[in-house]
Amino acid sequence: MTLEAHKESDQKVLDEASLHNYNNSSRRFSDQPDFVLGQPLKVSWETVEEMTFGFRTRILADEKSDYSVYEGFWEPVYGSQVMVMRYNTTACTSTSPGNSRGVLEAEKKAALSMHHKNILSLAGYCNCDNTMILIFPSAKRGSLETNLYGTCSVAKHLILTFQDRLKISIEIARGVRYMHEECPQGPIVHGELLISNIFLQRDLRPLISGFGKATWLHLKQLSKPIPNQKFSLRDYIDLESCVRLKSDIFSYGILLLRLFCKTSVPRDDKTLIEWARPLLMKGAFHELLDEKWDADIHEMFRVMYTASQCIETNPDSRPCMSEILAYLKGEKKINVMQSSSSSVYNIP
Repeated sequence: MTLEAHKESDQKVLDEASLHNYNNSSRRFSDQPDFVLGQPLKVSWETVEEMTFGFRTRILADEKSDYSVYEGFWEPVYGSQVMVMRYNTTACTSTSPGNSRGVLEAEKKAALSMHHKNILSLAGYCNCDNTMILIFPSAKRGSLETNLYGTCSVAKHLILTFQDRLKISIEIARGVRYMHEECPQGPIVHGELLISNIFLQRDLRPLISGFGKATWLHLKQLSKPIPNQKFSLRDYIDLESCVRLKSDIFSYGILLLRLFCKTSVPRDDKTLIEWARPLLMKGAFHELLDEKWDADIHEMFRVMYTASQCIETNPDSRPCMSEILAYLKGEKKINVMQSSSSSVYNIP
């Protein structure tokens, strides 16, 4: 059988499965992708093979990644479409901090401790001798990376406007703010806030995933609280913990650059920062952004200003997620004083 014939056969399987699940579950679930909150379910290898039709439904495979992604259907439990991540043998046998056992425990902990509309929580798992499977609610439009750089067929049909990207960036910021500042079990440092770990729903709602390297921090008790005095998160965590949180802020800055800069920008993050930072300092946004966008100049400036603050070399100079949200939404005013050689930013 030729490669084209294999592809046609696999697509037929997917189409028939999609129709079967729709007919059997659409009245019960009404296209609702979110699963019931709670303990992720442990499933057998046979169940995983059944939901992925013998792993014939692969939708994403990256040689640099530790896992491949498959489309699946979990009708006996949810009657819904799911996303199945199969980790490779190297990742499962590694003794490094990011090995499969550590990833599984972190994902399970994340599912139990975080409940937010912009966070993708683990729904099920299968842990065999040399293979680990993680099962998540399906993200209809795939990862943000595939949609930005067109590395899958889904991305070919999705054109993200400036307003789409602004909405996505604000929603991601809300998710990270929840992790850093609002989660009852937090603060939580994501550790790998990358565009490959952001998935999009059909309405472009972003879902943060990839909690395998997440860190749960501990708040310190203030010895003598002063009545009516406002405290920031920084007052409750030590310096090392603060630096860890600010590493997520740095990653969010890179994410903003990926979202709004030209697709021709360097794919390596270090090279991207070295290229973008001087242009941000000069306010040369036209050299960073896609010229096709018909965007409001003030919104464009707010985004680029926020990105420049997030990628500050000194972690202490980076804003917290609440401030980032205020900048992006225009709730915190930004004044600019132009000089002959550069732009100096002052926040009132």
